[in-house]
Amino acid sequence: MSTQELMIKKWFWPWQDEVEEKWLEEMALQGWHLKKADYFGKYAFEKGESQAVCYRLDYVTISKKEELESYYQLFKDSGWEHVGILGGWQYFRTVRKDGMEQEIFTDQSSKIQKYQRLILTYVIFIPVYVMFLTVYNLPNHWIMIFFRIFMATVLVFFSTMILLISRRINELKKKI
Repeated sequence: MSTQELMIKKWFWPWQDEVEEKWLEEMALQGWHLKKADYFGKYAFEKGESQAVCYRLDYVTISKKEELESYYQLFKDSGWEHVGILGGWQYFRTVRKDGMEQEIFTDQSSKIQKYQRLILTYVIFIPVYVMFLTVYNLPNHWIMIFFRIFMATVLVFFSTMILLISRRINELKKKI
């Protein structure tokens, strides 16, 4: 028996994780259940029964296998299924109980910490891009000019991401 699969390209920004969760929940109500998320906004779905599901995303970068297994086990013990990982984004789902939404975070502070971990990822790379812009002082060959424009664009992109994620953190702090 073959299973139906669906590939959808859709893009969400890092501060739009709640929008992404709602979209995944709507897909599950249509009978399409997330199989995996891939870079460049590619989502693979598998056809199944229509189901009221809660999807939640967390952002962590854990490199030690034991810590990662412990992290996943914590969610499993709480009734969450780990669906996949994309970058540092962890995708979890659980069936809605009594039609109620479930949360992986018990308070706003935990949500704020998720976004702070995300910002740290971007902040770490900024000095690298600044170094590439300032240290490499080769003649103004067209390749070097292109390289500098590219690096400056990436630097502006990361800085913008940090500002917009900081705005999301401030919104959450107002709810505390």
